[in-house]
Amino acid sequence: MSTPVPFSKPSSYCGFTWPAQPVQGMQSLKHNIGGRKIVADDFETILNEGMKHLTFDEIQKEQEQLHGVADDVVLGENTINDLLLSLKEQLCRLKKGSAYEYTESRSQAYAGNRDLEMAFLRANEFDPKVSAEKLIKFFKYKQELFGEESLVRDITAEDLDEDDVKCLLEGHFQYSPFRDRSGRKLCLAFPGVRTKTTVRAELRARFYAYANSVETLVDISKGTVIVYYWVDQYQDHLNGAGYVEVTEFFDAIPLGLGGNHICLSSRLDCMIMNACVAMMPYRDRVKTKVHYGSHVECQYLLASYGIARGALPLRGANNDMDLTYWNAWFQQRQMQEQEHQSRNQLDSSSPELSRESSSILSRGNENDVLCLGRVVKSVGNER
Repeated sequence: MSTPVPFSKPSSYCGFTWPAQPVQGMQSLKHNIGGRKIVADDFETILNEGMKHLTFDEIQKEQEQLHGVADDVVLGENTINDLLLSLKEQLCRLKKGSAYEYTESRSQAYAGNRDLEMAFLRANEFDPKVSAEKLIKFFKYKQELFGEESLVRDITAEDLDEDDVKCLLEGHFQYSPFRDRSGRKLCLAFPGVRTKTTVRAELRARFYAYANSVETLVDISKGTVIVYYWVDQYQDHLNGAGYVEVTEFFDAIPLGLGGNHICLSSRLDCMIMNACVAMMPYRDRVKTKVHYGSHVECQYLLASYGIARGALPLRGANNDMDLTYWNAWFQQRQMQEQEHQSRNQLDSSSPELSRESSSILSRGNENDVLCLGRVVKSVGNER
């Protein structure tokens, strides 16, 4: 376990909590991440750069997302239809020669799935152009990772090989069994528990976990909060291998980012995360908060943003990883996929029975997590 940089009385500036003593090597460095040279400045410069490209109202809106106090967007049916029509027009402009076009030629119903299109629209603030670009990327990743035959169906556990499943169950990325205080889904990352694997296996496992998680539009409209926990034993020990590819991959997934919280305790991880933040879109940078310190200090700072200590799968004084929920999540997902497959088989032989059973099948495991429901005024919302 490495010794954290001395930390006392942190100051908050431009979206991050800075250690009392500057971390060496943070200024204007060139760092090799995953074999690729990335130019990264310090956090202050990177986050300020994001603000420079946004208006005051846009910055305010993103800050409200970060603090979990943004108003829910409610659209009328006519507005939704207009947005979907605009999305279709953008897709027609971009799709030539793409995996999306191939999917559309095989199954227009699957390529034009309304729920999937609405997921991308909500995740990208109802911008048809951006949503279309990311939807094209989504099918491109799906084709590259799972082959052409996968384009007209959902990815299931049966599509994963042994390396993919091993990567998935390590727990270095997982969902929390709880929500934040505003009722938003928590996606967690613990790089210290990952073992050396191929980028392909990690992307396939992440696609299965994230890209199939669009169960309800409510989750996307509220936003997903991502917590990168790189503290003490959870510090990255693979020198950032694969992070460039994973950061690019997130650009194709309709998570609907509500906020980024990055917890750090080492100099090297600061350098790696510096480069990753520099790759983020400007809006996402404004929704990023970096915390620096020990387990206790970082967990205290997360709690001030409505993310309880118990929302992390860490137990005991040593903050040991508990994978009970994550293993149960995977098992339940497999069971639901089998039920879905059985229902589809019944559909061909007994349409009436299929319609009767369709209402009881629930994709994902949203009913098994704690959701506090509404926005609650908290200390974190006042920061």
